[in-house]
Amino acid sequence: MRGPLLVAGISVPWMLAAQQPAPAKSCNLELYNYDSTTTLAIKMPSGEYNSFYGRGVRGRCTNTDQRLAGDSLEAIGDTKSYTIIGNAHYTEKRVKLDADRIYYFQSEEQVVAEGNVVAVTDKGTRLRGPRAEYFRAIPAQRPLSRLVATGRPVTRLSPDDAGGGTTDTVEIVAEQMVSVGDSLVYAGGSVVITRPDLKAVSDSATMDAGTEWSRLTGRPRVDGLGESKFSLVGRQIDMWSKQRKLERVLSADSARAVSDEVTLVADTIDLRLADQQLSRAFAWGASRARAHATDRDIVADSIDVLMPGQVLQELRALRGAEASSRTDSTKFVSMENDWLKGDTIVATFESVRDKGDTASKAVIKTILAVGSASSFYQVSSSQGVKSAPNLNYVKGKAITVAFGADRTVGTVTVREQASGVYLELAPPDSLKTDTSAAGAKGARAGAAKAGAAKASAARAGPAKPPAPPPGKPATTRRPAVPATTPDRKP
Repeated sequence: MRGPLLVAGISVPWMLAAQQPAPAKSCNLELYNYDSTTTLAIKMPSGEYNSFYGRGVRGRCTNTDQRLAGDSLEAIGDTKSYTIIGNAHYTEKRVKLDADRIYYFQSEEQVVAEGNVVAVTDKGTRLRGPRAEYFRAIPAQRPLSRLVATGRPVTRLSPDDAGGGTTDTVEIVAEQMVSVGDSLVYAGGSVVITRPDLKAVSDSATMDAGTEWSRLTGRPRVDGLGESKFSLVGRQIDMWSKQRKLERVLSADSARAVSDEVTLVADTIDLRLADQQLSRAFAWGASRARAHATDRDIVADSIDVLMPGQVLQELRALRGAEASSRTDSTKFVSMENDWLKGDTIVATFESVRDKGDTASKAVIKTILAVGSASSFYQVSSSQGVKSAPNLNYVKGKAITVAFGADRTVGTVTVREQASGVYLELAPPDSLKTDTSAAGAKGARAGAAKAGAAKASAARAGPAKPPAPPPGKPATTRRPAVPATTPDRKP
């Protein structure tokens, strides 16, 4: 005999990350399409019945849109629990669930799915995993529904876009995932988030689908997957998207960002993206921001990098800025770096393509220091590659350094309140005490100090010469030639 059977009180809703009002009524389940020869009902001492249905069972709730099906169904009256065994299916308007087994505990409003679990929402979200638990919303006890998936589930988000199609898929993999309400998702344990524009890893993650915000904690790392790749690390990383397109990535505490053309290190780094490419970067913090762009190191309280289309265009260093670079060892011998200091430093870059290269790269074009500016640059001397360089030190309100085609210093322009010293290397036969490179370096340093003192004395006015010391005068070295002329080229 085949016919309907009502089992009052069964309610098996399954909502993946869905916020909804608390259920107002329980499902009245009508079972059909079962074989009466495989049906068994046993009355328990409590008066409740344990019932078993086999050879294919289908059911529907007469008062809701819930549907279920499976190879068999078991109803335990004493615990008010129900089990669908073998090819278990559950569907309603918002979700479709498939698994080897589905359990429903009516008193707790809890649903458990085990074995090859697949849940698909009406928004296109798909979850796969070995096990999942769903807790329905209950008035005054559980205001929001909650889904807990374990066993390293995989979730794919492909929500409908405004045009009727679907946006690019986002995949989330973790040891455990918890969905709360309509939008909040918590993932823990070796989290991996993959999108068309990036890959992110962390120990844990929090995601809000409503605001398209995510937070990664526990050794987080974000890698851009576009043509021009980048990476960002820190102790905490926040991400914001719009219509599933990444727009902003913020790394707080021990942040480090690396791209093809610039590296940033700071307490906080804020990356802005357009069309899946970096367009701007900000770095700041109490420990000072540091940037390495092409062959130059820049330090300041904060740094602003403009790189439209992920092509380095301009770098701005604000408050206590300093830029330094190593010298070319093929032109002279020096252990010192060239440097430029000021309240603000602005460096501009241009893209060039070396002979034989297939891709262009950024090179320094100009660098400007404004506010209490000073610079120190080394210039090759006429005494050969193995000699020490000539020295150029200038001060002023603003200093502009322009670089030539060979990427070396071309001109140094000083504006307002200009002063400086230019020292040429003395011939080796004029150095009586030490002709080594170290000795030459010491001689230049002494000459630099003497030249600076001379320049200072010239600004202060004439002074009474000191009395000559008694005895035989000491042999003097040939002095280096100072130059204090403003706006002069080295």
